[in-house]
Amino acid sequence: MNIESSPSWDDTVLPFQLDRTATRGRVVRLCSALQRILVQHGYPRVVEALLAEATLLTALMGQAIKTRWKLSLQVRGDGPVRLIATDYYGPAEDGLPARLRAYAGFDEARLDADGDAFTQVGSGCLSIMIDQGCGTTPYQGITPLAGGSLAACAETYFAQSEQLPTRFVLAFG
Repeated sequence: MNIESSPSWDDTVLPFQLDRTATRGRVVRLCSALQRILVQHGYPRVVEALLAEATLLTALMGQAIKTRWKLSLQVRGDGPVRLIATDYYGPAEDGLPARLRAYAGFDEARLDADGDAFTQVGSGCLSIMIDQGCGTTPYQGITPLAGGSLAACAETYFAQSEQLPTRFVLAFG
């Protein structure tokens, strides 16, 4: 296979299922979409890491539940990073791509540039809102910030709200 005929892995969510098991999952790779988000604001590296993790989670969840309109993820805390907000907009019609946006609010003077990214949020909560558009009632689920990463918080959310054993493995950089 030459490079011209190989599939593009840029900004892709790829579902998979392991044969003869109940294991299903998704692999997400956000290159240019995530880069566009991060470059717009010039965030410090520790904030970029949190925003990237939240954006990856949002893309995975938005695609997994077949969002017709919008899935939003918010992280609110009392630490130097007080807000992470991400949105996944489902494709307007079949064949079109989904859209992502993300923002972080933080107090640069309080940031520990060399510290663990997750601890920069402090105590707070992760909330997920699913809005399927006109004529539907939005759904919101909230879970405390615990477990050492946003991925661990999302796993707790799925265990509590969906009673679905879920595992997220995320990497940025």
